[in-house]
Amino acid sequence: MAKSGTFFGFRRGSTKSQTFSVVDGVQITKDRVEGGKDPRTLSQMSQRCIMSTSGNAYAAMKGICNHSFEDKTAGLQCMNEFNSRNMKKLQICKEYDNGFFGFNKYKESGLVPGSYVIADGSLPDPLVDAEIDSVSVANSKVTISLVSTTDSSIADVAEAMGCKNINDMCTVVIMYPKPDGFYGFGAVRFTYVSGATILESFAVAVMDDIKSATLSITSNTLKVELRTVYSLATGATVNNTYMAAIASRMVNGSWRRSNAQFLVEDATPTFAQAIATYPVGQDRFLNGGGGAGTVTPSGGGGGDDGGDDGDGGDDGGDDGDGD
Repeated sequence: MAKSGTFFGFRRGSTKSQTFSVVDGVQITKDRVEGGKDPRTLSQMSQRCIMSTSGNAYAAMKGICNHSFEDKTAGLQCMNEFNSRNMKKLQICKEYDNGFFGFNKYKESGLVPGSYVIADGSLPDPLVDAEIDSVSVANSKVTISLVSTTDSSIADVAEAMGCKNINDMCTVVIMYPKPDGFYGFGAVRFTYVSGATILESFAVAVMDDIKSATLSITSNTLKVELRTVYSLATGATVNNTYMAAIASRMVNGSWRRSNAQFLVEDATPTFAQAIATYPVGQDRFLNGGGGAGTVTPSGGGGGDDGGDDGDGGDDGGDDGDGD
């Protein structure tokens, strides 16, 4: 790239060998690029795989993650924080093949399981002993033990859920396998209200893939039974269904959050399985590749007929372009 000027002023446009533009009042002249190729290296496709995986995850969990990062503005800032944190973890998972994340295959749009950071803040983690008790594929049901109530007051149970004050909230999120091979995502929110009993002390609301949530006390344990909008995959179990909890509290006019992350150890597809579907090293049709086919002109036709057959080759090439 070179700076240049002419007696007659700045020049714009291009010739067969050079292009001309003006940047900040300076004439810029570049050599014209010939035979340029689309980005198709392994490094570029690897980055695309990671970006696609994180982007699909955020899209699936947006209802929670677009305002779950403390001191970040809802929307773009939270999205950037989600992608920044999780793309770093995806990169590590790719390098060490540790199974903490699955990866999206080429052109896939869907949530694959992973140890995603979904919230960050200054509040203590709630429901540290919570666990998924059972998963019923037949009833599209997930039952979770939230907290022990043995010899506990309402205030003790609320504190275990991250709620100290009236209107504090605890949100439980789940990620569950669906029959289509991807994962669903849903949330149930418990708001601490004034009530005579433990069950009456929490207002319950649901969102995304959760259509109902029922609180109960069984064997001195506060439980929640979640029904999902979509069916659970035939192989859904407590081992491939995941949960996390987020505490929320208003402090001096600003919402405070707790940290939250899914814990996944054997996610699929692996990076090797996913990257094998990406078109590494392939040229596009306009560069001489991209699935171009060879057309044989018809034997008895003239030049015009042969040209028409050639047009068919263009169509086939475009179909194979794939981006």
